[in-house]
Amino acid sequence: MPDLTRDYLSLLLNQYWFAPPVALWRAIELRTLSKESFLRPILDLGCGDGLIAQILFESEPPIEVGFDPWLEQVRKAPATGVYDAVQQAQGAAMPYASNTFGTVFSNSVVEHILDLAPVLTEAARVLRPGGRLILTVPSDAFRRLLAGYRDRVAVADFDGAEAYARGVDSWLEHHRYPSPDDWVAMLQDVGLTLARAVYYVTPQAMTLWDRGNTTYGVRETGRLALFRRLASPRLRFLGYQMLVRRWVVRTLSRKWQQAYAADVPTDGVGGGLLIVGEKVG
Repeated sequence: MPDLTRDYLSLLLNQYWFAPPVALWRAIELRTLSKESFLRPILDLGCGDGLIAQILFESEPPIEVGFDPWLEQVRKAPATGVYDAVQQAQGAAMPYASNTFGTVFSNSVVEHILDLAPVLTEAARVLRPGGRLILTVPSDAFRRLLAGYRDRVAVADFDGAEAYARGVDSWLEHHRYPSPDDWVAMLQDVGLTLARAVYYVTPQAMTLWDRGNTTYGVRETGRLALFRRLASPRLRFLGYQMLVRRWVVRTLSRKWQQAYAADVPTDGVGGGLLIVGEKVG
């Protein structure tokens, strides 16, 4: 089981020092996921370069399988040492036997899949009875919690708020924002039941993330952020970026600690949503 006591914010800022808001979001995801039990064997759906699984499952035996449709990622992931096997595959045609895995895990992937139903069908097929599908996704509240969206709503610029949210959708390539009730129906359609839906990323953290994407140049705008220039790989030869990395980790791990550590109240909503589905029978 992942370690509940780890400081994921510092760990992720060290990895993503050049894109601090990415580190904040990923750290909150990992803190949320660390509370879950992952039944073996585990399948990492859309494993990417393996970094997230490497941090989440550190000090545990390698998880059994990761797969991704992109060859470049499949070539990188084995270097993490977190997988017994990594394959190139499509989510709608998983090359695994039915009733194989205790957990199918996917971190911030399925919102980017245009036709999701076949992928959920395959995930349910490869899960053994009693197995669990664990997903992290942007929530149904994601768009309205964006700082840029709320700024415009506050001055009754509703068209501007919607345009801002559409711009973020396009930039992130998000195709959907299902609510917990939507997930109930989507999982039932493939033979799974919703065991738990938990919001994460508080409104405060959403503000830091959204504004930070502009401040740190993660989201390209009309003008290039100074920080993005400083963090450019083309300037690595100058040797100063290690000092920038240390400043980012030291400063933001303290400044953002409260937002990172805060849970969404049980009656509230957050920008992210943890979905846990179970295969019964």
